[in-house]
Amino acid sequence: LDPASKLAKAKREVEGGAELVEFSLPAVITAQKGLNEPRYASLKGIMAVKKKVIPEWTLAELGVDPGSVSESAASVRFVEFSLPPPRQAGRILEGDPKDTARELVRILHEEAKVI
Repeated sequence: LDPASKLAKAKREVEGGAELVEFSLPAVITAQKGLNEPRYASLKGIMAVKKKVIPEWTLAELGVDPGSVSESAASVRFVEFSLPPPRQAGRILEGDPKDTARELVRILHEEAKVI
């Protein structure tokens, strides 16, 4: 990250390896699941954090103009948010292996239309 030149570099995983990309700032950067091994807090740490005070600052205290962080000043617009459609519950096929295999092929062909 180089704020002076307004450039950043990041490594991203691609099929078969990794790719180093350079991009201009500002940018939206995401991380994938499995990026690191999570650390678990100790009981002592959990108890200590209950006593900690989280500081809060106003925009004025930070020297930020409210107009510069308003929705109208944003360079990205929120258009829509929706949840994925609910998935059907899975089916368990039981019985003779030959019969269940036949039924599975029928389901994949007629209902799921994948074969």
